Amino acid sequence: MRLVRILFISHLAALIFGLAGILIALPHPEWWADSRYGADVFNFGMQYGGSLHIILGAATMLLFGGLTIGWRRTLTFFGITVTLSLASELFGTGTGWPFGNYEYTSGLGYKVLGRVPFTIPLSWFYVGFASYLLMNRLAEGRAPKYQGLLGVLGGAYLLTVWDLVLDPAMAHESLAIQFWTWFETGPYFGMPLKNFAGWAFTAVVFMGVSRLAWRRDIRAVEYTAAIPFAIYLVNMLFAMVLSAGVGLWWPVVLAVVCGILPAALAWRSRPTAPDAVTSRRHERPYTAPSPVQSVTQRVLTTGAKVLDARGMELRVEGAENLPSSGPVLVAARHYHHLNDGCAIVATAGRPAHILVALDWVKGGLGRGLMERACRMARWPVVLRDDGLAGQADGSAYRAGESRRYLRRAVRESVELLRAGELLVVFPEAYPNIDPAYTLKRDDAFLPFRPGFIRLVEMAERDGQTRVPIVPVGFAYEPLPGKRWQVMMRVGAPVWLDRATDRAHVVRIIEDQVRALSVPVEPVSVTVPREAVSS
Repeated sequence: MRLVRILFISHLAALIFGLAGILIALPHPEWWADSRYGADVFNFGMQYGGSLHIILGAATMLLFGGLTIGWRRTLTFFGITVTLSLASELFGTGTGWPFGNYEYTSGLGYKVLGRVPFTIPLSWFYVGFASYLLMNRLAEGRAPKYQGLLGVLGGAYLLTVWDLVLDPAMAHESLAIQFWTWFETGPYFGMPLKNFAGWAFTAVVFMGVSRLAWRRDIRAVEYTAAIPFAIYLVNMLFAMVLSAGVGLWWPVVLAVVCGILPAALAWRSRPTAPDAVTSRRHERPYTAPSPVQSVTQRVLTTGAKVLDARGMELRVEGAENLPSSGPVLVAARHYHHLNDGCAIVATAGRPAHILVALDWVKGGLGRGLMERACRMARWPVVLRDDGLAGQADGSAYRAGESRRYLRRAVRESVELLRAGELLVVFPEAYPNIDPAYTLKRDDAFLPFRPGFIRLVEMAERDGQTRVPIVPVGFAYEPLPGKRWQVMMRVGAPVWLDRATDRAHVVRIIEDQVRALSVPVEPVSVTVPREAVSS
């Protein structure tokens, strides 16, 4: 973010330089005409001053977006905005719609098709992007259900307010240089009202198309609003100073009341925190981990690493495919009742929450202890009906309890995913090696149960959460001393597509996990030739 701040400061300096040129240098040539240095600065400003601050502003928001909400979404917004705004401006300068009859002068850089300066679409982008990010943040904090729509409409509103302040000044006859010329008049300081209607319409279109291309809303916790607000503020101040400089005071008042105050409200709006995330039916709010739960997670991670060191020779491939932050569902092969979970917990590099089955537990004391431990770790608990039926010597649970545990486990799993946590599911439901009870024989691979896809679908219903499904395979080879050589392979994330059949996605994940679980090569021991000869 340091480079973002440097670009922003450069953008601010270019704005100040431009104001000084327009309001001071041009009206008073006697102040600099006798200075060679002053003449050089003036000539530089005349050639590059009109476009420099726009290029730096676009670079600031482009880099900021790429580093916060991601390059795909930022470049999508950039490409759509530049394309649609340029098309709108070209159509407007050729036909008079949707903005009115106007023409750009030569003060803003090279003109595309001889009509629209190349910097104009860039200004639509960087002020429009800042406006959208601000109002998206405000919409999430006030009306998350309508966040996408309100973000688009609010962003278009802020952008149009900026134009209401900027346009009358930039083409005012008292300026030493005008940046565009109007060939028709109207009631707003000599400008036609359809100009601002055209601005609002164009902004709604490119922001709306960009939001649809993203397919989901941006969570406010993904970015800080400081840079978008600073960009909007300094550009509004630029327009206000220009308006005041030509004697237009009502646009200055409009800027403060209708532009800066709403933008400041959006900047100060608190994003939805994990402890405020709720399920779609708002049954129960997600609560942030308590100190005890945080300590429990650290103990589990440390314990898993110790068990790995003692019971396994673990090798991991593709660990970079496991996201270090954000919601993740790991769909893993289940070979060993203990080692699989230990390997994932030890490798994840972040708290991992495992969906566990406790139908194998016997006795009321064991049931109470295991459930308390799972609550401390925030591990959802389920009961397998076939597991309960297979317990010959009795389980601590009754068959009628499974539905209640399932509902709670689903709710807790969805809450964890929406809070940006990592959830581990074993879709086979049974390991190959289990001292209690298992449906598997030898190296069997059971068909995947589709419930894990349902968890992802439910988590993504809020329109904000996107959950990658990461396939993980395990392959085991026995080593001397009751130890295992374990190969854990992490595959590339898979994203749900609403148009894809759920059963097809389950097959894709299952096929990937099978492919990632190919047997590991046994450890070869090389005996020195000298030892054989002796």
